[in-house]
Amino acid sequence: MTPRILIAGRDEQQRQWLRHHLQTLWPDAEPPSLDLEQFERHLDSITRRNYDVALLCARFDKTSTQQSEGIEWLRQLRGERRLPPLVVVAADGNELSAIRAMRFGASAYLPRDLLDAQLLERTLRKVLHASRRRARRLASASRRHDDQVAPGLEIPRYSLLRQLGRSARASVWLARSAALQQPVALKISEPLDSDPGDLQQFAHEYSAIAALRDPAIVDIYDYGVHEGREFLAMEYFPCGDLKQRLLNPLTSDEAIAYARRIAAALRVVHGAGILHRDLKPPNVMLRPDGSVVLIDFGLARHINATRSTAIGVLRGSPYYMSPEQVQGRELDARSDQYALGVVCYEMLTGRKPFTGLTAMDLMQEHVSGERPPLPPELAAYEPLIGRLMARDREARFPDMDAVLADLTEPAAPAAAQDADAA
Repeated sequence: MTPRILIAGRDEQQRQWLRHHLQTLWPDAEPPSLDLEQFERHLDSITRRNYDVALLCARFDKTSTQQSEGIEWLRQLRGERRLPPLVVVAADGNELSAIRAMRFGASAYLPRDLLDAQLLERTLRKVLHASRRRARRLASASRRHDDQVAPGLEIPRYSLLRQLGRSARASVWLARSAALQQPVALKISEPLDSDPGDLQQFAHEYSAIAALRDPAIVDIYDYGVHEGREFLAMEYFPCGDLKQRLLNPLTSDEAIAYARRIAAALRVVHGAGILHRDLKPPNVMLRPDGSVVLIDFGLARHINATRSTAIGVLRGSPYYMSPEQVQGRELDARSDQYALGVVCYEMLTGRKPFTGLTAMDLMQEHVSGERPPLPPELAAYEPLIGRLMARDREARFPDMDAVLADLTEPAAPAAAQDADAA
C-alpha cells in the first residue's frame, strides 16, 4: 500500500526534493508539503489516523548547549501522542544532535547533507514496518480488552462473542441470537441518560429499512432498548466489507462489476423513496458469492424530507459527500449517485479523488476542487466518473436505471476502445 506521508519544513526546495523522491518510490503518493507555520496550525489533524509518517525538516546545532530549531520542535511535539512517527531531516547537526533527537521522540534521524534516495527509502520502510507492528500489537491488546469487558454488556436473548467495531456512538458485536439460533451483528448504542425520547438513533435506522426486503439490503432482525441502550440485531457478514477488499487492488473489470451491484442496490433503496446519504466502502458488505449488501442507514432520509439536518450540522463522510450535501442544500437521489462516483474512482485507482488536511478542507474540494483525471490506462472510464461526480447534479445521470444502463454496456469501455484501435 502507498504510505501516507506528510512533509514539513521551512526550505521549500528541500520539501520539493523529498516529494519528488517519495513519488518515485510510491507513484500514487501525494504527500502534503507544509511550511512549519502551516504544520503548527494543522497539528490537530496530523494524526496516526491520517498519516503513517511525518518528515520534519529542521535546523540543528552541533552543541548540546544551544537550543536548536529541531530540538525545540521535538520538545514541543513530545506530548502529542496522536502524531504519526516523526522522521527528522536535519540540517547542520551531528551525532550528538541525532542522540538528542531520538531522546525527544524522533523515530529516525537523517542528516540532510548525507541524504540520498536509497537512504530515504531504507529509513522510511524501516519506520513504517515498526509502526505497523506497533499498531498490530495495540489492536491485539484492544481485542483482548474488548473480550474481557464483553460480559459487562448484556442484551437479553443475545450472547456477545467479540467486538467487530466501535464508534463514539455505538459498538458492534458478533453475537449469538437465542431466538434465531444463528450469529448476528448486534449494534449497541452508548448509554443515553437524557430524556427517553432521545433514544431514537437506531429506531430511525430500523424504520428506514425494516420494510425493505431485498438481498442487496441488510436484514434487520430485531430492535429494542435495554437499560438505556438501544440495540439493533442484523445480518452478519463474515466476508467483511468493501473497504477491506480494497486493501488488495481491483482490476477495472472487478471495479465496474462492484459498481454495477452497488448501483442496483441503490435503485432498490431509491425505489422505496429513501436516500442512503452515507454510501462509502465500509457500508458495502460482501457475501461469499461476491454480491454486495448496503448497511448503516442511520443517516437515511425519505426523498421528500431530505433537509432535516440542523443548520450548521453536517452528517456523512467528508470523503464521499456530494457538493450539495456539503453546502447543506436539499438532496435527491443524485446525491447518492455522486458518492457512488467517488467509490467507483477509488475502486479503479486505489485512491480517493480528494484529500485534505482537515474535514473542512476536504469538503471544500468537493465544492470547488479539481478532480484528478483517471490515469491514461483507465481513461475510457473518464466519461462515467465525470458524469457520476458532476458538480452540477443536473449533469449527472437522471436515475440509477440510467447509471446501470451505462455500466452494463457490452464489453465495458476499455475493451471497446481496444477494438477501435484495432
